[in-house]
Amino acid sequence: MNKTIRYTLTTLMGLGFTAITPAQASDLEISGDMGIASQYVWRGVTQTTGKTAVQGDLGVSISGLSASAWFSNAYQSPAPQFNNRDVVEFDWTLDYSNSVADSGIDYSVGAIGYTYLYDSASNFPEIYAGLSYGPISLTAYYNIKNSFNKAYLKGDTWVDIGLSTSVQGFDISGTVSYAKWKKDSVNRPTVSQFKNGFNLLTVGVSKDIDIAGVTMTPSFTATLPFIGKDAAGNRSIYGVAVKSEFVAGLNFAY
Repeated sequence: MNKTIRYTLTTLMGLGFTAITPAQASDLEISGDMGIASQYVWRGVTQTTGKTAVQGDLGVSISGLSASAWFSNAYQSPAPQFNNRDVVEFDWTLDYSNSVADSGIDYSVGAIGYTYLYDSASNFPEIYAGLSYGPISLTAYYNIKNSFNKAYLKGDTWVDIGLSTSVQGFDISGTVSYAKWKKDSVNRPTVSQFKNGFNLLTVGVSKDIDIAGVTMTPSFTATLPFIGKDAAGNRSIYGVAVKSEFVAGLNFAY
């Protein structure tokens, strides 16, 4: 686990609670959800190799500032001492979101600490900034520190350009992603596996169904890589061969 990110989140959450006055209490929101997915796919790369994933999060927000923790089971641990154990991913996010007055433009800035139980060598942090106007959004993520195993390098940049709408109660979204990889001849000797450029199309559809105060959301997501093939004939993201993946999910929010 990234101790710096976790300590910052814990400290800010504590300061937020102690600073709340009775007049502000009504602005405090606590939310959470739990769900199950046919598999876990992150940025086009399958994390569970087709196995079912159990996922959930818990968040607290006030006046545009929010902190949240998200988890999912993932891949089998590569560490010999944890042989046959599945990694559990915990993502810690601190975010500030607001709107530009009378413009219709929303913005957000924040940081994410990706941490992996039974594979701490993969831990790494990102910062991000996003803008949205109506159905259009643009979010850029920047890695600020190498992971110990050098799978994720400082300077890696990932950008999502999204479009979303609602049709007959169904939420429909599409995202095109762009990546610019940190060049490193030692840790990334196979250059053809790290091609800069637009590389992934993600399409999703979901529907919220309210049941006795709980929101149930069935969803379906497809990730479709289209970056040029590498020297081995594969399409690669983060140096990993990827293919089209499909995920069915069912989520419960409270």
